[in-house]
Amino acid sequence: MNQPPPHGWYQQPPPPPGWPQPPKKNRAPLVVGIIAGVLVLGAAATFGFLYLGANADGGSPKRGGTMPGVCADVPEAALAKARTTNGNPAMSRVRKLADHTQTSCAWDQTKGEDGSGLRNTDAYVVVGDAAAEYERRVSQSKQNNQGTISNRPLEGLGDEATAVLVDGKSAFLQIDVIVRKGDTVVEVEHTGWDAGLFGNKRPDITEFEAAARGVAEALLAQS
Repeated sequence: MNQPPPHGWYQQPPPPPGWPQPPKKNRAPLVVGIIAGVLVLGAAATFGFLYLGANADGGSPKRGGTMPGVCADVPEAALAKARTTNGNPAMSRVRKLADHTQTSCAWDQTKGEDGSGLRNTDAYVVVGDAAAEYERRVSQSKQNNQGTISNRPLEGLGDEATAVLVDGKSAFLQIDVIVRKGDTVVEVEHTGWDAGLFGNKRPDITEFEAAARGVAEALLAQS
């Protein structure tokens, strides 16, 4: 025997035979929206990863210690222009040989101060046998096998000066500025690349040369 439904309970009578059924909900737009959202988030994450990686600060914490010889007297302004204000005393030294004295100086980027990308500056100051030393260093620079070599004389710098550019197939760029003044030879080797939107890019050659020349002029002034 059928029992009546509880008081207040309402039962929807079934539709009569042949009555049209309500349409089922189409979930395709929801699925498409979810997929689109995932793709957008993935693209944004990839963009952020590539951008942050390319523009990361590659500098080192500021080092202590004193740079040797003429290295210590290079003005901060010249090093800032080269974006290598972080002196490296451990890689800098003065060597006295039989017929000449050579001072080696090394600088790189200071973290938080010299920007992204990469910059390194290495310099050599040789006193004695300058004519032979100048020719030797120019010839040695031209033998670099890391890229396309070009060189040209520099006016208004010492008694004679040459810039040797090494233009790599990648973003890497190197310039050697070699100067002879009296009995002193100065060579500044400036290397690096700039940060692009998603990767490294080649620096501006004019700015690169000006930075290396500025360090060379500062070293000549101390010699």
